[in-house]
Amino acid sequence: MAPCVVALDAGTGSLRAGVFDLESRLLGLAAEDWTAHAPEEEPLGYEFDPARTWAGLARAARRAMAQAGVPPEAVRAVSVTSQRDGDVLLDGEGRELCCALNRDARGVVYAGEIAEGLGERIHRITGRWPLGLGMLGRLWWFRQRSPEDYDRIAQVLMINDWLVYRLSGTFRSEPTNASSSLLFDIHRRGWSVELAEALDLSPAVFPDCVDPGTVAGPLRAEAAADLGLPEGIAVVVGAGDSQAAGLACGALDEGAAFAVAGTTLPVQMVLAEPVLDPQRRLHAGAHVLPDRWVLESNGGLAGALYRWFAETFAGPAPDYDRLEQEAASAPAGQVMAVLGPQVADFSRLRFPPPSLFRFPFLGVLEEPVGRGGFARAILESLAYAVRGNLEQVEAVVGRSAERLCLCGGLTRSRLFVQLVADVCERPVRVPAVREASCLGAAVCAAVGAG
Repeated sequence: MAPCVVALDAGTGSLRAGVFDLESRLLGLAAEDWTAHAPEEEPLGYEFDPARTWAGLARAARRAMAQAGVPPEAVRAVSVTSQRDGDVLLDGEGRELCCALNRDARGVVYAGEIAEGLGERIHRITGRWPLGLGMLGRLWWFRQRSPEDYDRIAQVLMINDWLVYRLSGTFRSEPTNASSSLLFDIHRRGWSVELAEALDLSPAVFPDCVDPGTVAGPLRAEAAADLGLPEGIAVVVGAGDSQAAGLACGALDEGAAFAVAGTTLPVQMVLAEPVLDPQRRLHAGAHVLPDRWVLESNGGLAGALYRWFAETFAGPAPDYDRLEQEAASAPAGQVMAVLGPQVADFSRLRFPPPSLFRFPFLGVLEEPVGRGGFARAILESLAYAVRGNLEQVEAVVGRSAERLCLCGGLTRSRLFVQLVADVCERPVRVPAVREASCLGAAVCAAVGAG
């Protein structure tokens, strides 16, 4: 009976579970929709239901195990990854006070106040300019709008930290996702006491910070029963989804760059020391390895945009292979898409421009532009977003990337991968497993399992 590991992924697009052998081969994969809602009292909020989320991950884990066809006793460890910028606030009894996804923007109403009072300090410590988003913005909102709940906060967790807690009953955090909170000192790779005190928070609300691959504890009986896994196997700390994907790509050495063409399009370069953008357009963060950091730009919507187009113009269950053939047959550059991809500027809040397609007047074409032309235009715009964001990172770092890795669901499109290589004018490496974040968490699980 060959040993294997399980990875749970609470990503931006869905809830996923993957089963991998110790050679990183994918044995089974399942996904569940992840629903969220805006609280009635705060339309800018965006929260998930913890019980439904846990149930969705449990269903995904059982389906992935059934697909893999391996017995539960073959599983040696389980690890997790999640979207960044989301968090869970717990009270003293471990109950969830707020479970916020990364689209939760309630704190933007205080962006100016935060920036004026703490902006320079936050950027110096965390490598990010405060826009009222993420954990810091939400905590600021609770302190101003709901002081009774603010006083009840006993633990502040990133979403993957919360999953570790649900699995093992222990509180642990890790640097990659914590560095999206705007409360994490990326230089020391630990929670910032200075910023916690600025929010009148005890540093005790933050979990101990350990490296990805660290065993948090054994799998609790209740969690094991829900997931269909053996009680007592190792629960291993994972990483934030983008850095987990970078791990799966093998982006470990200084100068390596990778783009995750998933729901959104983060573009990161691996560095030997933290680098802060003096113009504040980029995000600095921690890498999975303890002696590495990343500098990130982001192209915005990617897979979410292409999925919208496919489901709208090719039916609710689109034939992506056929759409790929149509796009590959369409002339290059015939249609221009301005629908979401962009070059990041994290120094300010901005509304995206109106979405549009631009294409030649139908009367001058022998054949009207078809669906494939519009699909190709979206893929072309995403390829140029990879280049623009990569060049922005390279300009701040002062060097060209040694190599470019590309991962995420959109890499199933051979046309997209070729477009990125052509537009960026360099070879592109693509991992065999497209679900790179899941694979990165599985690597962490395998490390923890020994």
